[in-house]
Amino acid sequence: MTPRGLQLLYLPPFSIIARFFISALLFLNLFGLFLLYQYAKGELNLPASVHLWTLGFMGSTMLGALFQMLPVVAGATIENPLRKAFFVHTALSAGTLLLAFGLYMRTESLSLLGLLILLISLFYIVPLMLFKLLKLWGTLRDAPRGFVFALLSFLIGIILSVFLVLGHFGRLTVPYGKLLELHLSFMLFGWTATLVASVAFQVIEMFFVTPPYPKLISRYLPPFVFSLLLLKFLFPKSFITNAPIGASFFIFSLYTVYLLTKRRRKVSDPLVSLWYVGMFFLAVSCVLYPLKDELFLPFLVSFGAFVMSVIMSMMYRIIPFLVWMHLSTKGIPNAPAMFDVIHPKKIRLNFYLHLIFLASLSLLPFGIFLPSLLLLLADSLLWLFNIAGGILVYVKYERENPSHLK
Repeated sequence: MTPRGLQLLYLPPFSIIARFFISALLFLNLFGLFLLYQYAKGELNLPASVHLWTLGFMGSTMLGALFQMLPVVAGATIENPLRKAFFVHTALSAGTLLLAFGLYMRTESLSLLGLLILLISLFYIVPLMLFKLLKLWGTLRDAPRGFVFALLSFLIGIILSVFLVLGHFGRLTVPYGKLLELHLSFMLFGWTATLVASVAFQVIEMFFVTPPYPKLISRYLPPFVFSLLLLKFLFPKSFITNAPIGASFFIFSLYTVYLLTKRRRKVSDPLVSLWYVGMFFLAVSCVLYPLKDELFLPFLVSFGAFVMSVIMSMMYRIIPFLVWMHLSTKGIPNAPAMFDVIHPKKIRLNFYLHLIFLASLSLLPFGIFLPSLLLLLADSLLWLFNIAGGILVYVKYERENPSHLK
């Protein structure tokens, strides 16, 4: 049975999303190790650390998901997807490592080289994805329409990053504070939060059997937020723009929780609980957003907790679903059920460890950092181990049934 709204005829190769998701989790573990290293040295380089998270972890996850969702959800096919995904994945990974290392070492040449590689990769794939979606605009459902506004925000955020890096190294005189505010807002709320919301419009109803989002949210939230972000070019730090952006996603978080309480299957599910946790931290981020000049680190931590929780839920649902879907559509005999790809007990263990990690964040205001750092590493490593195990299930069946997978 085909889930509603999915076009499985255009299902891209499983290896694409597998490589992006594994890289994302490797970057998450690297981020944890990097923070632990800086803690041991008594320092914190925020630009280098943040970009390991945003480009390495978040970027790999979200671009990998879009390679999957554009053809399947929107019917926007990308020709030669394996070749394009390999190029984007390789350049994104290399560029992120070089940029982060260059920012940490304060080495201009490495930072600019990393930025150049990222620009080549992202200015190739983001406009291509936008072009594919805009060609089908009249037939698009609300979720892929939201992808358009997320990708536009990502493109603007990338352009702003060029001026920020050049200004950081004194190559260009720029209004750094204004550009940083715009870059942060477009990347966090325009790109990340809008994409998460747009994906939710599709997957919350499909995976958790809930009522749909009302059109007021699913159709109008992405363009409304994007319009407010554009207005920030005139009023970069104004309450006029920041408060409505925060309020929009605050309402989205509350309504998502409401929909999840109305799901038909009222069984205990850690993946549903991860969405509850993620929406809580998104709501906190929305409250802190207009106050982020005074509470910048609490805002970043809460936003990071939101992203990590939601991505964890989606990865643990998407990988088993795709393994089952790919093997089933290829006619593999005795293909594993979704629960056999990653055992629910492993997911629940990771969920509990994740909750302990998030609880440890309450120690940060008291200057107690080590428990959170160690728990972040444990959380991330178990997550990587479980997702890799699920991917290896596909590899195992592929090797055992080569004739079916040609």
